[in-house]
Amino acid sequence: MLAQKELVRIQKSFRGDKDRLPLVFAALGDPTRLKIFRLLSEKKDLCVTDVAKVCGMSVAAASHQLRLLEFVELAHRERMGKMICYELRKDDPLVKKVMSIIQ
Repeated sequence: MLAQKELVRIQKSFRGDKDRLPLVFAALGDPTRLKIFRLLSEKKDLCVTDVAKVCGMSVAAASHQLRLLEFVELAHRERMGKMICYELRKDDPLVKKVMSIIQ
């Protein structure tokens, strides 16, 4: 059984993420998005075309999956000329926790 101090610490760490957690788990429940999340955790940033090539899917499909990861605030995008690249929000405590669980 958790001590009261430990229980309070855990509750504080999840307080802001309560509403977001189901969305994050739903997003990562898809094998393709989980694979993309893992890819992004290994690389600083990846462009949509790179993700499409690595995952063996169309650029449109990769873009859709990446937008869903952005929607649940796991990743963010940046335009680099004509390309759109994504990287994980590694400064986000929830992203850090998910990364530690997955790896």
